Amino acid sequence: MKRGVRAAGTALLAAAVLVWTLVPLFWMLSASVKTELQLYLRPPRWFVPPVWDSYRQVLFEVPFAQYFANSLAVAAGTTVGAMGLGALAAYGFSRFAFKGAATIRFLILMTRMVPRIALVVPYFLMMLRLGLLDTYTGLILAYVSFALPFTIWLMIGFFDEVPRDVEEAAFVDGCSRYRAFRDVVLPLAAPGLVVTGIFAFLLSWNEFLFALILSGVHSKTLPVVIAGFNTDVGPLYNEMSAAAVLVMIPTVILTLALQRHVVRGLTLGAVKG
Repeated sequence: MKRGVRAAGTALLAAAVLVWTLVPLFWMLSASVKTELQLYLRPPRWFVPPVWDSYRQVLFEVPFAQYFANSLAVAAGTTVGAMGLGALAAYGFSRFAFKGAATIRFLILMTRMVPRIALVVPYFLMMLRLGLLDTYTGLILAYVSFALPFTIWLMIGFFDEVPRDVEEAAFVDGCSRYRAFRDVVLPLAAPGLVVTGIFAFLLSWNEFLFALILSGVHSKTLPVVIAGFNTDVGPLYNEMSAAAVLVMIPTVILTLALQRHVVRGLTLGAVKG
């Protein structure tokens, strides 16, 4: 009896979370294919014949392709930078015991607790003096600094799950530390690295505050473009929703394409022999 009640409660909770998650997405999809008049009808009409004017305006009346390329370049650069530096740092924490390691790891985690708004002015002044405002490089450097603590902490756990015996066998065969890391440890931890890379990509793909401050005409990213549909005459919800749907597509494709690795990465280390 208790087990049945618990299962029913779990099912209801899961259904509530699912509704909470999917209803806003459905509203966004619905708003993107409505006219402005249909959007403001009372009571609202959820199902209407689709109208594609909002997508046409987003794709052809603003340089959406350029902004999409900007976001893709910045997100890819951030992912590569955060993964490259984070993997080396995480491997060091995982394999080497040194004095103060726990303190350093905690300090790295502490940087994630600093409010982003407190860093806007220092980052702006640094990029201004370095001549990196409105450049891919400036945005990538800022985003890597935000993604690095997360990637380090996440990858430490994945590297800890790689048996040291396998690595020691590589040393016996004549591999250097770097070659063992590259050819043995990284392939074994690949599913976890894929998960980490997706999170780093999403962090930079969706970031708004620093993109608004550090970018300009040449490096403007999609979150800033979406916010630009909130005009002085009111929010253009149709165009905003259409742009948001287009922004979601690459992340959905990326997750589906790497789904097998994502599932393996999320379960890596869940069961120990």
